[in-house]
Amino acid sequence: MATTIPGGDILTGVLDVIAQSLLLPVMILLIIFIIFAVIEIGSILAEYTGRQKISGEEKEEMIKKVSRCKTQAEICQVIENTKLNVYDKGLLTEIANISPIEYDKTTREILARNLLETHEAKIVGSLSKVDIVAKVGSGLGLLGTIIPMGPGLAALGTGDMVTLTTNLTTAFNTTTAGLAAGTICFVIAKIRRNWYNQDMELLYDLAECILGVDVNVPQTQ
Repeated sequence: MATTIPGGDILTGVLDVIAQSLLLPVMILLIIFIIFAVIEIGSILAEYTGRQKISGEEKEEMIKKVSRCKTQAEICQVIENTKLNVYDKGLLTEIANISPIEYDKTTREILARNLLETHEAKIVGSLSKVDIVAKVGSGLGLLGTIIPMGPGLAALGTGDMVTLTTNLTTAFNTTTAGLAAGTICFVIAKIRRNWYNQDMELLYDLAECILGVDVNVPQTQ
């Protein structure tokens, strides 16, 4: 014999209202995520076409040129002639211009590391939105699948095939949107993270080489 938990109908009704009220926000977020994913596809294609690939041989040559420099001006000139992007050139130039007169070697290393870590934090921040969509998109797709199934199964019990079909269509569409947005953003985040890791490795190596150069310090009268 089936037993009824006291107050169970009330709790079930409250949960049903909560679940159904979540469907609209889930669908809105999924539409936003899909639009965001499409924009990110265009963004990464533009970034790829404008990205200058630096080979291991080119990296080695840059380090050798920097190590042969005698002044800060020469280091800045070598940096300016590389294939690095404008922001990375500016960062390395700023490191090269840290005065060896005002600061000792340890202080210069600390200042350079702070500049690099600040740049790295900005890169991580730029990936945060894509990471959120990659992780949350699939979860929202699952919510969009489960929520309409309740009314759909109830409609099946009463023979209302129109309502059942509508809810099943909504469930499948939200699943597709969530998985698509999540997958696209996961791939984009993976590609960009590989790019940025390579860039940061290059910047750290060049910065270490710059700080290791024994530049000629102008003598004061």
